[in-house]
Amino acid sequence: MMLSSAFYITCGTVLLLISMGIYILRAKQRTTLHYVLLMVIAEIFVWNGAVLMQGLFGHIRELYIFWENVTYLGASLVPVGLFILARTYADTGKGFSKKTLLLFVIPILTQVIIWTNDAHGWFYVEYGLGIAPNVPGPYFFVHAAYSYICMIIGLGQLSYYAVKNSGVWSVQALLIIIGSIIPLISNVFYTLGLFGFDVYSTPIAFTSTILLYLLGMFRFNLLRITPIALQTVINRISDSFIVIDTEMSIIDFNKTFEDNFKYLKGLRKGENFYKILGESGRNDISADQFRDIIVSAAEASDTLIKDIEVNSDAGKQYFTIEFTPIRQRGRNTAVVLLFKNVTQHIHDMEQIQNNQAVLLERERLASLGQLIGGIAHNLKTPIMSVAGGIDQIRDLSEEYAASIDDEEVTSEDHQEIAGEMQEWLGKMKGHMAYMSDIITTVKDQAAKFAHPEEEWFTLDEALKRVNILMMHEITKNRCRYTEAIEVDRSLRIGGDVNAMVQIMDNIIVNAIQAYDGWGGEIALHVTREGSMLQIVISDFGKGIEEKVKNRLFKEMVTTKGKHGTGLGLYMSYSTVKGMFGGDMWVESSVGVGTDFYIQLPIRDEMNTGGQ
Repeated sequence: MMLSSAFYITCGTVLLLISMGIYILRAKQRTTLHYVLLMVIAEIFVWNGAVLMQGLFGHIRELYIFWENVTYLGASLVPVGLFILARTYADTGKGFSKKTLLLFVIPILTQVIIWTNDAHGWFYVEYGLGIAPNVPGPYFFVHAAYSYICMIIGLGQLSYYAVKNSGVWSVQALLIIIGSIIPLISNVFYTLGLFGFDVYSTPIAFTSTILLYLLGMFRFNLLRITPIALQTVINRISDSFIVIDTEMSIIDFNKTFEDNFKYLKGLRKGENFYKILGESGRNDISADQFRDIIVSAAEASDTLIKDIEVNSDAGKQYFTIEFTPIRQRGRNTAVVLLFKNVTQHIHDMEQIQNNQAVLLERERLASLGQLIGGIAHNLKTPIMSVAGGIDQIRDLSEEYAASIDDEEVTSEDHQEIAGEMQEWLGKMKGHMAYMSDIITTVKDQAAKFAHPEEEWFTLDEALKRVNILMMHEITKNRCRYTEAIEVDRSLRIGGDVNAMVQIMDNIIVNAIQAYDGWGGEIALHVTREGSMLQIVISDFGKGIEEKVKNRLFKEMVTTKGKHGTGLGLYMSYSTVKGMFGGDMWVESSVGVGTDFYIQLPIRDEMNTGGQ
């Protein structure tokens, strides 16, 4: 029996299929794509093997029909395998699913019909036994149509994804495109009986296809396995990126970049990015600046950063661009430009600043209300005393006027009346001085706090202002205020006195509120610890829970519910650290009390007095 050259070529393809299977099995990290390729290789192997058996035993009718039926174990499954291969290549993990099982319905039905063909003749009306073509039955056309549909879709998708990922002229794309064309041509020529294509042609063609696919996907694929899946993920990343070589040619970019910079015309792989930027006529994206930074990043082998503003249809956009060089074979060949859209971040920061300004204003208004209450109380007593003094002086002056012509009134009586008037004037002068101090303190506190100046103040001055401003609040809430000053009160402190008074007032208010209206002791203790002045304001109230204490100065947290903002202590801490260069902390135990510590640096050369 003479065997054709196609028989021996098919033997070679069988060995090639075995080699490809071994190559895939030896891969250290196998993915779904590896296993789908193994499945297709196994299907083609069965197909090739059955065709070889037909060539050897085709002269025996029973064996010919048996091996003809076996060929369809591979032939009916290969188109489905190619369809699944395309889906897997596009996105790893989508090759197999419950819906994928539906693709095997027709191939399984084909197996049932072809193995029972003698009973109904639906697949073949008559077998040609290798001498003449088989005469197809009605189901044969269903099988053929389904196989061609799966094969055309699968091969078409593979070619499309390869071009989309690597470009139409890339080695990977060309190998997959050529591999997709070969079986289509072979099937058409075999079906039409052209150019001597026989039963060996189709399985050989599919073997060639898988070989080219294998080379395209694993040997020439720079992105390794599942390039399209990776490209899909990259396109969904919210940040824009573009890869530029040192000659300013575009290597790659994602869809986000294309969407954000749609006004850049002619944006394609292989085009010159410098030319595109120059032709855009945009001032916010300078072609020369981009070229200089790309060259600098490549030469420095380091990431460079640039901030830009871009005017788009959606308004002004802000981007932070990272220029990161790509190193290959010992030299930097390209630079990745990653555009991080920070527009929302900038708007959020502006909103935070605006909200902070509103909160600060509310805090000032709250402090002003508290201040006015203290002023009203502190001024009420001296005003009433002055009014009483005026009444007394009026009565004394009327008494004096009536006694001028009275012979019974002696000079001693006149001296007594004058002495009483002098006494009342002295009392009134003291009350007026006290009111003057209050007005000066209030004016400074209200006017200067918004515009602090670098100055020096004495400890005594700060304590007096705290006493004047807070005594009403302390008395009204039935609290007792004590001071223990263990340093010279003339000690001078650098900074704004109004800011320090505001800080101490905030802490004292918190101490008052720690007693929930029942009243208690508030103690102020001032000592010197080396080069630091330490002020401790203590209460013996309900204390602060540990979880609140740990957050007290890090964020605006309050234990007063809707009645507090947490801004007072938050800003006090920031002021002590930023304005005074000091420190502030709290020690507290629930049910025992709270100690607020304020530590300020002392500059001895600026002080006239010591401890």
